[in-house]
Amino acid sequence: EWMARRGYHLGELVAEQECIKEICNCVEVEKLFTSLDGSAVYRAGQAAWVLLFYALWYRRHMLGQIPDGGVMDVLSQY
Repeated sequence: EWMARRGYHLGELVAEQECIKEICNCVEVEKLFTSLDGSAVYRAGQAAWVLLFYALWYRRHMLGQIPDGGVMDVLSQY
């Protein structure tokens, strides 16, 4: 539900992450997040969740960036 309410913006932010661009089609990532409207299948929600947390994990553990703020704030930081 949390991701579904923020799907459009969250999908854009996740798709913009370099680590996601390296492994995924960014247009499809955005579509995945915007499809989370409550009627989305369980697997789509899981896929979106994995991509979101991979992007957050990558920023913290591979780039060494200390999270400051909420998820949207962290993903917005360059």
